[in-house]
Amino acid sequence: MRPQVLLLALAVVAVLAALPLAHGQGASPWPCCDKCGVCTKSIPPQCRCQDVSPTRCNTACKSCVRSTAGFQCADSITNFCERRCTAAA
Repeated sequence: MRPQVLLLALAVVAVLAALPLAHGQGASPWPCCDKCGVCTKSIPPQCRCQDVSPTRCNTACKSCVRSTAGFQCADSITNFCERRCTAAA
């Protein structure tokens, strides 16, 4: 019975690892950015993203700013612009 339990545990871990992380506008893990804003010259860079969401900021955003265009995360995050939220066109 012990090998079956181990096999079941490995199967559960494999399924959980294959699931995408939730994101406010898609299935990409946060932080991600399609329209990069200002970055510092430090290594690694601290960046701000200019993406605007019509509904809300990601729940991990600490400083969400509302404007007439929608909601924008004003956090400066290490390598914020390294990963796109959507596929490049």
